[in-house]
Amino acid sequence: MNIRELAKYKNIILQIHNIPDADAVSSAWVLQKYFERHNCKAKIIYGGKIRITKPSLLMFINALNIDVQMVYELPEADLLITVDCQYGAGNVEKFPCKEFAVIDHHVSEIKENDFCEINPALGSCATLIYSMLLREANIDDFVKNEKISTALYYGLYTDTNGLAEIRHPFDRDLTEVYFDRALIKKLKNANLTMPELSIVSSSLKECEIVDNIGLFRAEPCDPNILGFSSDIAMQVDTLEACVVFSNVNGGIKLSVRSCSREIMANELAAFLCEGFGGGGGNLEKAGGFLKNTEEFLISRLKEYLVAFDKIYAGKTKVDFASAARYKKLQVPVGFAKCEDLFQPGTKITIRTLEGDVDRIAEDNLYFMIGVEGEVYPILREKFEKNYIVLHDEYKEVFEYPPAIINRAIGRKQPISRFAKVCFANGEKIVKAMQISKRTKVFTYWDTEKYYSGKPGDFLVANENDLGDCYIVNERIFYKTYEKM
Repeated sequence: MNIRELAKYKNIILQIHNIPDADAVSSAWVLQKYFERHNCKAKIIYGGKIRITKPSLLMFINALNIDVQMVYELPEADLLITVDCQYGAGNVEKFPCKEFAVIDHHVSEIKENDFCEINPALGSCATLIYSMLLREANIDDFVKNEKISTALYYGLYTDTNGLAEIRHPFDRDLTEVYFDRALIKKLKNANLTMPELSIVSSSLKECEIVDNIGLFRAEPCDPNILGFSSDIAMQVDTLEACVVFSNVNGGIKLSVRSCSREIMANELAAFLCEGFGGGGGNLEKAGGFLKNTEEFLISRLKEYLVAFDKIYAGKTKVDFASAARYKKLQVPVGFAKCEDLFQPGTKITIRTLEGDVDRIAEDNLYFMIGVEGEVYPILREKFEKNYIVLHDEYKEVFEYPPAIINRAIGRKQPISRFAKVCFANGEKIVKAMQISKRTKVFTYWDTEKYYSGKPGDFLVANENDLGDCYIVNERIFYKTYEKM
């Protein structure tokens, strides 16, 4: 859905969920300013019985002079847009209306119409608004306005536990916008009330140790309080990871921390919530929501500790003797030369759907763009040996455009416009076998970060160097390799 389509309605109500949070307020306010830019009248409301009282949120509302009103009936409007919630869902007052639209980042709970933009892959509704705005032409001045970018950033910050739970490339892009640092600093330090300080204190009194992971229970509280508690718990010298949780309506909210290279916080959070919610974040900080019991959480944590095989490329001996041989299919893919994008020595981050990979730019480094937009590095020597260059312009389009970040200046550099088409020459032979157990593989490329595979994915190794092994997603493997 294009936001511009909604601007044909000149009297719009923006409804946020009951007991509003900063993500809902900031997202609705940015939409309000967008519609006002297109000569529409837009009003922000919420229902329920509880008014906004959180100190940091009130400070945010006052700082940006946001008019948000609690109502008991819907004001006259041509269109109702529910923001950070869905019309008729359990956390939002259902007001009768002529027409409604939905802009939300939670799992769909309703029968969608043509005016529904729902993307649960994103960490915040602010991210969704940001990505929708980027689709429009001539919008740069609006998106780069300091108040607009600050509101979007704060919405993401608060809804992802201080950026600990970001999981999509668009989330990571939003963290790099220009924002009012002085205001955000004030807001960060206005989150803790005296009662909440008591919650932090009580949550750290008792701990259940599961192997090397600490499990702490907190009273129901704001997600940022969980994050604050887990940051403190992670400083205990005997713990390699910790999980702080609290019961909320309908489930359990988690905050996860890790200081071990064998435990990625985002993966642990996703594992704990798999099938009963969702989790995400980064290597050291993550969070999630689990629709199950405390007993299930504990059993799931114990399961995690024995669920994975670990392989260290070049060190762990893997028996590929009975593994089948495969060759790379001659499927057109993309590639770009690092030297065309960056000066040697530049610190770069390869931004993909699976996460960020940090590298140092060098002339013999190439970037491959796979059949589903996945990006991965390859040395020039290996590329020249295994691929044939067509020199055709690369025109594939993906949900998230493949991109590389110049970390020195914080600028995103798209790859596609520098990319050409190539295909495997049929000489790349690998040995591969499907894994039956979840597996963590530390590759030659990165000894401090593992790539994990699930049952059905393939463990693949270069036939000439079986130590050079890595994980390939099952779906992608069948698209790019054939059995010999």
